[in-house]
Amino acid sequence: MPKVDFEREGIVVEARPGQTLLEVADAAGVQLFRGMWPELHCKSRHGWCNRCKVWVSSDAPEATNPPTDKEKGRLRINGRVRGSMRLACQVELRGDVRVQTRAGGPVARPSLTSSAPGWKNALSNRKPAE
Repeated sequence: MPKVDFEREGIVVEARPGQTLLEVADAAGVQLFRGMWPELHCKSRHGWCNRCKVWVSSDAPEATNPPTDKEKGRLRINGRVRGSMRLACQVELRGDVRVQTRAGGPVARPSLTSSAPGWKNALSNRKPAE
């Protein structure tokens, strides 16, 4: 069974082969739709609203289907889909993938391997001006 790692949310879930990334995200409670009205999206006519953009990566190129015609279209509401960016409603899972959702959703968990201080720590250590 394919595994989907939602990196920003810190969630790893299993999916059925052939299931779309959007279906997996909805079942796991991961909100992919960002912006003013997250509940407003294409629902029945998948691929036209362009609001479920995510970055998908995998060690195996056959882990997902190739980009669809809806993803390759030049004229897209909310901009074109390029590179590793995909529409979650168009991605059919066949293997393990890592997914990076867009900013503006749930707060990302802090990295345990980061050695850089946070802004609050860096600013609170400053000496007051005299």
